[in-house]
Amino acid sequence: MVESNEEGMKHVKKWLLIIIALSLLLIAPAISKRHQAEWDNRTYEMMMPYDEIEAWLQEEKEEDVWKKLKEAGLTTVSIEAETLDSLEQSGHVLLLKMDEWKHTLVLLNETVAHLPSRGLVVYPLDETFPLVSSLKATFGDDVQAMQANGKTYYIIEGNAKKIERVPLGYDEMKIARLIEQGLMVVLRIPDARDMNEASVRVLQQIEALKNEHTFKLLPTGEEVAGYPTDVTKWGERWKEAGYVLLSTEFYEAKGLTTLAKAMDVHVVRLHSLNLEQRKPNEAVDVAIRAIKERNIRALFIRPYASADTEQNMEKTITVMKQIVQHMPSHYTLGKSEPFAPIERSSIATIGFVIGATAFVFLAVRSLVSLMMASLAAGGALILGMAGTVLAIDLALKALALLVAIITPIYAAKPSSVQEGWRGTFMAYGRAIAISFVGISWIVTMLYGNEYMAYVGEGFRGVKLVYVVPLVAMVVLVLPSIIQEPLLPFIKRLWKHPITIGHVVISFVVLALLAYYVLRSGNTGTASALELAARQKLEEWLYVRPRTKEFLLGFPAYLLALFVINKQKQLGAILLVVGTIGWLSIINTFTHLHIPLFISFVRTMYSLGLGLFIGIALIYVYKWVWKKVIR
Repeated sequence: MVESNEEGMKHVKKWLLIIIALSLLLIAPAISKRHQAEWDNRTYEMMMPYDEIEAWLQEEKEEDVWKKLKEAGLTTVSIEAETLDSLEQSGHVLLLKMDEWKHTLVLLNETVAHLPSRGLVVYPLDETFPLVSSLKATFGDDVQAMQANGKTYYIIEGNAKKIERVPLGYDEMKIARLIEQGLMVVLRIPDARDMNEASVRVLQQIEALKNEHTFKLLPTGEEVAGYPTDVTKWGERWKEAGYVLLSTEFYEAKGLTTLAKAMDVHVVRLHSLNLEQRKPNEAVDVAIRAIKERNIRALFIRPYASADTEQNMEKTITVMKQIVQHMPSHYTLGKSEPFAPIERSSIATIGFVIGATAFVFLAVRSLVSLMMASLAAGGALILGMAGTVLAIDLALKALALLVAIITPIYAAKPSSVQEGWRGTFMAYGRAIAISFVGISWIVTMLYGNEYMAYVGEGFRGVKLVYVVPLVAMVVLVLPSIIQEPLLPFIKRLWKHPITIGHVVISFVVLALLAYYVLRSGNTGTASALELAARQKLEEWLYVRPRTKEFLLGFPAYLLALFVINKQKQLGAILLVVGTIGWLSIINTFTHLHIPLFISFVRTMYSLGLGLFIGIALIYVYKWVWKKVIR
């Protein structure tokens, strides 16, 4: 009966492997299409904010400033809608608070009746911006013209601080001058918190300003214009006008995801680089890495501002030139564009649903019971159907998370290993194959421009993938370490008195686990020595492999495979360490805004270097075993 069940299981496994192979063929075009979309989009742009260049223009010859910046690589300038505050800073108006205005009237020996208790007084200094018409259109009846000492002033009743920030409109003469300089212009969308009811005219002006030189929008502040009710409406109108949205890395205004989706994810990723906050060589490295590794296609350069104008210009231009000079040759400076639209075909959808279901069944069956495997596969099928047929995005993310958690455990836990080098290499190859099969499902399940452009939440299970497989592997190999069944051990441990030593060990283990989790991902920390080593690896290899993979996880895994038949306890412990390598490469591919090419190259470097270091480690182990232990 047992033999019959085993034969039946072998037969089922054979068919499931065939299904997985067919499924991989069905999803291959989708993966290829994503890679092609990423590879074809290799033009980046460098932009600066006009208000920070303006200080240079006031002290240096305008022609010289623009010439130097364009020679350094400047392609684009961003401008904001003018406000009374910005007009005052640029010297176009004079602003007086109500108390200041009353004091001024006394000095002028003027008497004015019915002055509001609070507000702002505006005095135009030039006519370069249509101030009066903009004030009346924006503030309506709250604006009153007033004569004093033979001059006309404009009184706006209300909260002075809020009035200063209300957008009045874009300076079209300024935009025209920038275009004459051969530059592209990015319009910064006002913060919804600074807008009033009449500010809709500014959003309408955005539509009217669209042309071949002005076609990108960059949100400003914490809330996108139109938030919370009208974001979709304006997104659709700007999409119809032909605009592209810029999305700033590591920062998302409220309503940005809604706006991006309303614009059909016509999005270009932007990295804001504040030169004052970084050393010059570090700024160059950060910029290049952003373009090369994270699908960034726009660099927003915030120039030096702490020294005098000439020094600030010189230092900024030097960094910009170095960015262009050291950028890999297959990237070109110019007009950045969104990724070409990619959509998963119905064939690929069928492929990944049935393939992922079969994969989950085989993975869970190899680790635990047939019943658990059936339940897990059933859950995977339900999630896949909900995500594709019912278009429930959360279901696809849940299925991707399930596959991402199961894959490193399935890869790292060998069913059996032949002794010697042949068995070690075969088991290592098996783990690699399993990992890439699981990765294939993940990148096909989470598929589309919103993931490449990192619109919305992306993949939210990164930290879980770092922890759950590791804990699961500990549970799976613990019987081999303690050399007794797990349940009796837990019962005995539960009744055992807790000592100070147990508490100390527990705190040490938890601290190590916390450090391991916290240093993972974009927010992780590393020592200065490790950062220097990473930089060198990147210079030599184009993209650096992950330290935890090639120096820790894979060498430990190879040694585990080599010793597990002779020293089960040591092999089991090393399998836990080795799991770090497999879960790390899964995490590499769950960062969906990183190009597939980069993730693949990084992983192959890790696997190759890990193999050589692992072989060296095995030789060291054999020498120690022969010369010391025995």
